[in-house]
Amino acid sequence: MAKTTKKAAIILMIIILTSKVTGFLRDIVLARTFGAGHITDAYLTALNIPVVLFDGISASLGTTFIPMFFSIREKKGIDEVYKFTSNVLNIATVISMILIVIGILFAPYIVKIFAMGFKGEVLDLTISYSRILIFSMIFIAINGLITSFLVASGDVHISGLITIPFNIFVMIAIALGSITNSYFMVYGTLFAYISQLLFQIPFLFKHGYKYKFIIDLKDENIIKILYLILPVFLGSYVNQINTVVNRTLASTLDSGSITALNYANKLNMFAVGIIVISLSTVMYPILSKLASEKKIKAFKYNVSKSLNITLIAMMPIMVIVMGLSTPIVTLLFKHGSFNSKATELTSTALLYYSMGIVAYGLREILSKSFYSLQDTKTPVKNATVSVIINVILSIVLVKYMGIGGLALASSISAIATSVLLFISLRKKIGRIGMKNTIITFIKVAIASIIMGLIIKFSYYEIVNLGMNIFEKQKQLIAISCIGSTLIGLIIYIILTLIFNIRESKEVAYMIKSKFRQIIYKR
Repeated sequence: MAKTTKKAAIILMIIILTSKVTGFLRDIVLARTFGAGHITDAYLTALNIPVVLFDGISASLGTTFIPMFFSIREKKGIDEVYKFTSNVLNIATVISMILIVIGILFAPYIVKIFAMGFKGEVLDLTISYSRILIFSMIFIAINGLITSFLVASGDVHISGLITIPFNIFVMIAIALGSITNSYFMVYGTLFAYISQLLFQIPFLFKHGYKYKFIIDLKDENIIKILYLILPVFLGSYVNQINTVVNRTLASTLDSGSITALNYANKLNMFAVGIIVISLSTVMYPILSKLASEKKIKAFKYNVSKSLNITLIAMMPIMVIVMGLSTPIVTLLFKHGSFNSKATELTSTALLYYSMGIVAYGLREILSKSFYSLQDTKTPVKNATVSVIINVILSIVLVKYMGIGGLALASSISAIATSVLLFISLRKKIGRIGMKNTIITFIKVAIASIIMGLIIKFSYYEIVNLGMNIFEKQKQLIAISCIGSTLIGLIIYIILTLIFNIRESKEVAYMIKSKFRQIIYKR
């Protein structure tokens, strides 16, 4: 990877970290304000409906748009790109408006699909919330396409930046909802989607984008993107089935199970979002460009490098979350209306979700590799198998393990998808450093296990030492979590260097060089 790519990935990582932190603050505010009860269950279900109904279209557009952007610009110039972007934008807007009308009319039936266990007050509340939040579909569509245009234009950081205003406005809305009426929270969330659009408009002007009022379904580029988008679209909805199945089955469990599942999943995806999404966002345009130029050797090198970095970064995080799931949830959420029962449900779900952290990361990189090659069918086929596994396991495991069974089923299906994608990519482009990746995996796994044992031992030792020092339980938990994690990570870094893992040595060399430059300047 070039230095500019590494720099872009690091900057994006910092931006996404900020975004994720504000997202967590948003979830913490919601949890502490409304707890894990019927209001949060209704709100989160209503919030999820437009995402499931339209996020698949938005994600599909974003995924297929970037390779098309480079192809059209190379063949016909930037003006044709503007025309194509406007055409797609207008068509997506019309489709979203049609879906909004359908969503409003059939809200009671749609809610029943998403939460079949809801009855009485929580059902009525979810239907009311849904009819408001369904309008967010139009902004999900527009925001997704504009973000892809800006990423392809070189503003890779925009994908992380736009969620920051969203999270801030939602937090304000939750605060207003707590002192007035919960509907303020719902309307405020809708405005938060609008704020994302307003935030991106200046960036469009910066790149000289010229909007054109055009709807041409016969345009050859529209026909091509429809051909590419259909498998991705189906794949997105196939993946959404996992979410719907989990939430539907969770609605049959104890009150607050949907909320607990939601918080646990967000905690689990925190590291994936910061590290892997940053890496894949930066690498996707690069891989798309290499694929369009038929530079397969360079393409394979970058894919292999990305997979190794994902393993090195995500494996220790998986072990940390598994070992400290209960203290993490207690520290972040247990307060006010979020009681011991909610903490137990969320930490149980987090434990089993965390088993798939590495797989979620690898799946993201591998899927983007296929999309770069304009192969949108293979990821869908593999995702379909994954969903079948998830649905079967969810139905079986929920009977014996409750909320933990739903999370475990998701982790197993993610592992299955990554394995299938890896095999399929190897068949498509040949060897991609499989031997090197397996060796890296073994070394990282050993280092992570040793780290995990040290963290577990250190945590309880710090707790015992601090019981007479810290009066508040949360202070003790925070110090114990941070202290044990830092000790474990130091050991992990030392072990990766001892095990001669190339990527770790490169990072160490880069830090050493920077340090020397600072000393030299002084």
